[in-house]
Amino acid sequence: MAARQSGPTKRKRRLGQLLRELRESRKVTVEAVMERLHCSDATVSRFETGKVGIKHSDLEILLAFLGVDDDTRRLALEMWEDARETGKQPEYLNALPRKFRGYVKLEAEASVSKAWQPLLIPGLLQTEAYSRVVHEADRFVLPGNVEKSVAARTSRQRLLVGPDPLQLHAVMDEAVIRRRYGGIDVMREQLKHLLELGEYPNVTIQIMPMDAGPAGTMSGSLLILEFPDPEDPPNVYLEHPAGGEWVEDPSAVTDFQGVFDGVVSAALSASETAELISAVLADLG
Repeated sequence: MAARQSGPTKRKRRLGQLLRELRESRKVTVEAVMERLHCSDATVSRFETGKVGIKHSDLEILLAFLGVDDDTRRLALEMWEDARETGKQPEYLNALPRKFRGYVKLEAEASVSKAWQPLLIPGLLQTEAYSRVVHEADRFVLPGNVEKSVAARTSRQRLLVGPDPLQLHAVMDEAVIRRRYGGIDVMREQLKHLLELGEYPNVTIQIMPMDAGPAGTMSGSLLILEFPDPEDPPNVYLEHPAGGEWVEDPSAVTDFQGVFDGVVSAALSASETAELISAVLADLG
């Protein structure tokens, strides 16, 4: 599979130049940054020259390490958001929580997305009608932003098609496909959509059955992004209504990867999942 990568841009170079100037003004060595970010000198050189973008979690760590003030931190984060714009970015990002905007932009550069969702159909798999019901029920979404939020979510689904699609592995709790969000018609359409997407070669869907017992984080959804560049470590995002949080500690990232692997092992296989979804769909009439 060809790597999905964006080329160097003026915005990436400007951010890299800012980070280099901040590091040098504080007399911090490249080696110190390497140690703090657990990366190579080549990686530091590449994001300081704008050849690649720095990850959001790494940027937050670096800014704290350099001891920048609030205004500088805000400027760097704004520059990071600007530098993440690519041709595959969804529209209406301004309707999303700020932190989740960062996730969505990073998602467009990933080669693999892994999602554990105990409460909802993952966003990349939602129909427009299901997404609208979810956003209308979300108190953190202003009424005037519902349609923009729905459009932003559905536009992300373009990542699943094309010559270089995102590899998606989604695991949901069984209750998710049985909970009738929006009524029978909405759920019927949504379940049919899951069966169709499950046939895509780049999409794997699994259901955690009711009798599987405790699994996952037990406190919300878990999202993992992996990238084509071997120098880029996986990023973990814990989603919550106000926007979510990045997991920055490398050992914690490893732990959450283990959590996802455990969920996968405990869930029904993809074929068993399709059979269960079909059965639930039949029950809807």
